[in-house]
Amino acid sequence: MRPRPETVQLPMMQPIRRPSIIDQAELELRNAIYFGDLRPGDTIPEVQVSKQMGISRSSLREACQRLVRDGLLTQIPGRGLFVTRMDAGTMSDFIDYRLGIEMQAASIVADRISALRAADDDAAADELLAPLRDALERTRRALAAEEVIEAGNADLDLHQLLAEVARNPFLISAMSTIVILTRMGSFSDPLGFGVRADITAAHQRLLDALSAGDASRARAVLRETLQELAARLRSGEHTQQVVRDPDLLESDGPEWTALNEQ
Repeated sequence: MRPRPETVQLPMMQPIRRPSIIDQAELELRNAIYFGDLRPGDTIPEVQVSKQMGISRSSLREACQRLVRDGLLTQIPGRGLFVTRMDAGTMSDFIDYRLGIEMQAASIVADRISALRAADDDAAADELLAPLRDALERTRRALAAEEVIEAGNADLDLHQLLAEVARNPFLISAMSTIVILTRMGSFSDPLGFGVRADITAAHQRLLDALSAGDASRARAVLRETLQELAARLRSGEHTQQVVRDPDLLESDGPEWTALNEQ
């Protein structure tokens, strides 16, 4: 037997580190956009924000450039950084992108459910869909309580969970940005923030299709739901009744809210 070497040649590896200041700043900005503390069209006052965060302006700039890359911020030469406003063209391109991501996730989940049903493992299939059902129930409760923002949160959580149940890290990462862009689209609605009154019915149809392992029907439900969203946010016109938050019946955002006060 060949003698074992006393030392093992390891490949070059980067040291493990805690989340950097820039990572944390990026997360704070993403959360501020998602929760509406920063709205479409709002500027990012560099001096004030870096001071509130307790970081250097160069660190803030690097965090902001990550959001520019993902389309959450728009940089206008000579004017600065702004939260992206979702205009008609942007919404059209975005929905095309979102459809591709979500329909692929739905196909993966439906195929996995179909395989479990074929193996008579209904318990595993139901367990796989349990997080989606929980998000649907949260949406129902929020609408019943007229908590429109919470209903919107639960709606987006369901779509994020669809990617997570698919267990594809690339789809999960893409959906993390998609949910924020969707929220920005809702805040860009000239009639104010709202969700479809029948959103739970659309979710139920999606879950029924997934539960049956019917990938084609699940994709069709997603296509109908997202195309209606695009039409509503592009034009302000829609065929579905929309429930709106009375405190958010305008598209102009508030003044900057301190991130450390969230």
